[in-house]
Amino acid sequence: MIQVIYDAHPEAIKEYLNASNIQRYHQQVQTFINGQLIYSRQARDHRLMTTPDSNGRLPLHTALQNNVRLGSIKLLVKGNPTALRAPDSSGELPLHVTCQLHDSVNVIHYLVGLDATTLEAVDG
Repeated sequence: MIQVIYDAHPEAIKEYLNASNIQRYHQQVQTFINGQLIYSRQARDHRLMTTPDSNGRLPLHTALQNNVRLGSIKLLVKGNPTALRAPDSSGELPLHVTCQLHDSVNVIHYLVGLDATTLEAVDG
């Protein structure tokens, strides 16, 4: 249930930035929140969000490649909306990475809904 709520409203995780807040929850919930807090923190670091790695990938590309939850993708997009149109060194946009590697069709729908023009882009 918490995963569904998180995907719908990932901003709510900011309430749990203080680790003492989550200690009252079941261990599985704590583990889930702690895992998602990584992306919440990344999304607030502008330098990190806009600095490509050695493959030209931004954190959004990497998160999509690693099949992270829709809620985390929403946070990363909010942290750097221009990442949607940023190709990596192979010319792949985040949508390309998603179509190749991500398990959730909801993530594809979300990305296309934000910028349908990316459907026209071609990678290498």
